[in-house]
Amino acid sequence: MAISSDTSSPLVVVVGGTGNQGGSVIRHLISSDKSYRLRGLTRDVSKPAAQKLKKLGVEIVAVDISVGNESAVRNAFANADIIFAVTNFWEHLDKDREIAEGKVMVDAAKAVGVKLFIFSGLPSVSELSGGKYTRVVHWDSKAHITEYARSQLPTVVDVQGGFYMTNLSNSTIAPKTQDDGTYLWELQGDADAPLPYMDMASDYGLFVRYAIESPKYSKEGGTIHSYGQQISNAQAAAVLEKVRGITVKIVVLDPHTYRARMEQSGLPPILRASREDLVFVTEYGYYFGREFSDEQQIIRAGLAKRPRTFEEFLLANPDFLAA
Repeated sequence: MAISSDTSSPLVVVVGGTGNQGGSVIRHLISSDKSYRLRGLTRDVSKPAAQKLKKLGVEIVAVDISVGNESAVRNAFANADIIFAVTNFWEHLDKDREIAEGKVMVDAAKAVGVKLFIFSGLPSVSELSGGKYTRVVHWDSKAHITEYARSQLPTVVDVQGGFYMTNLSNSTIAPKTQDDGTYLWELQGDADAPLPYMDMASDYGLFVRYAIESPKYSKEGGTIHSYGQQISNAQAAAVLEKVRGITVKIVVLDPHTYRARMEQSGLPPILRASREDLVFVTEYGYYFGREFSDEQQIIRAGLAKRPRTFEEFLLANPDFLAA
């Protein structure tokens, strides 16, 4: 349906409208059979992605969401019925800054009287692992923001994002080419443990659209665990072999060896520690098993379309991990 300018249609404000998650949200709301007014927030309105959205009828507003810029954030949120909010830990690698910027958005949402606040959060690994894993700070910080939002706002939905399929191109994660043309994929933990693989740019917005259009979640709030396919790294390697025609050998490293690899990676200490503790996903599950509940399966059945599998992602992106 075309984007509406009718003031009777709900105004959805999307933080990071040109990013992976925010862009996906906008695209899926545009494709809805329901009518929305859409406002995308970005720091640079001149970038091509912003101009493309503007041509589609999305209102594009420039704003820097930061501590000290609260008035501008409130103005960017003005008259919003629904807000989708996301933070960017990777920009600064600062847990406290991420929390502070999340609170800026929550406080602004409260000030404008938003009816529904949707946040891209994650579980608290420290809490749910019983204190065993305390260094996955960018998960704990998002959980802190969600908790704060629920203490301040009437209706909050935490739409948690699964494992980015695009992460497999990250140099510290990706399978690496060997001299004989095969690929070596060094992992930690259980290579057969299922993970919620997700084509974020394609499919994250499906789940946010569900949160907005579901009578239950739009009124009561809750948590939605998004993913495209539950697939283990071992199964993903087999899919890579099938689709790309390559040979992938998995080697599971012991904690000492994995730590040594991280020390050699050149990553900042906070990321090395976080990467080591991410082994929790093969012990407890990425969403600590909550994604398998009957409620979450009802959500998946109610999506506007089926999310992509890993194989479908590879076929749609022929240059990704191409031999």
